[in-house]
Amino acid sequence: MKSSFVIGHLFGIPVKIHLSLIIILPFFGWAFGNNIIYLTENTNIARRQLVLNPYLLGFGLALLLFISILIHELAHALVARTKNVTTTDITLMLFGGLANIEEISKDPRDEMKIAASGPITSLVIGSLFLLLAHLSPDLVWEDLRLIFLYTGQLNLFLGAFNLLPAFPSDGGRILRALLAQQTSFTKATELAAKIGKGFAFAFGILGFVSGNFLLIFIAFFIYIGASQEYQFSNIKNALSNLKIKDLMTKDVKTVQVNISVKQLLEKMFTDKHSGFPVLRDGKVVGIVTMEDARKIEASEYSSTSVQAIMNREIHSVQEDDELLAAFQMLFKKDIGRLLVMEGNQLRGIITRSDVMTGLRVRELENIDQERS
Repeated sequence: MKSSFVIGHLFGIPVKIHLSLIIILPFFGWAFGNNIIYLTENTNIARRQLVLNPYLLGFGLALLLFISILIHELAHALVARTKNVTTTDITLMLFGGLANIEEISKDPRDEMKIAASGPITSLVIGSLFLLLAHLSPDLVWEDLRLIFLYTGQLNLFLGAFNLLPAFPSDGGRILRALLAQQTSFTKATELAAKIGKGFAFAFGILGFVSGNFLLIFIAFFIYIGASQEYQFSNIKNALSNLKIKDLMTKDVKTVQVNISVKQLLEKMFTDKHSGFPVLRDGKVVGIVTMEDARKIEASEYSSTSVQAIMNREIHSVQEDDELLAAFQMLFKKDIGRLLVMEGNQLRGIITRSDVMTGLRVRELENIDQERS
């Protein structure tokens, strides 16, 4: 999601657009515009009754489709908020939309409500647009009625497709929530992932036999989504009951803000570290890595201080936080290390390799327990 940018806020939630949406939106408009004649053939709207340019109509349809997806994702976010689950942002992209919900609710019934809110919203939107199309033939242009009609149908399809009981669709999460009420969360995720992969294989075979590449693409999408959901569930289970203090390094190597980049590189070679917290008067003011040093020419190493290249955005955790929180932040921010802070005091550092070591150890322990 690095290629996303914020376009505004809804109910305090940042709304982002991924660059892929900017590329795909005109394509959708062109595709809808090319098929206006086909769309009118399936209604009682005659092509000659339309006033607007077909491609303008197509773009209107595409725009309303993604606005509908935004409302779908907003429904997830607002219901999650009522369950004390935070949504960091909503991103619109090539494949639709994503409400970036920070954590899965520990109560399966809450997860079911959060997951179901999106498809239900899409079905309601679809029904309302179809009602508008049915009630307004004498009140609006036929162009607008055509938009109402197909926006309604697209939302009904969106709602129905998202109820498919397969990850990463909302239906897969609803299925897991139902199963989790009868068994453990991990087992429920495993069963839901297997069902999702079953749907993927079915779609893949059907797409291959019929020559429908869209079905094959959907099959890959579902299979990858099911695999990732199961993998994350295993990671979450493996890291449970581990705290950051269990794996963090307490003896933290640091550098002063006024040393040169040349001295920094020498220290990296000596200490065999690729990044250091940067201190000024004993307080952490940034972090500097090998990647930061590469931003300048080698000829400038002696004359440039660490302060000029360091990253002033400090990502930190506390030693009593769960290790899973460090795992999520490291990969979400795409960084190699986190500072462990207590107020303004540096207590330690935890790296991506530390977390992965903890994960591998726990996985080996679980294998040994299964064998015994």
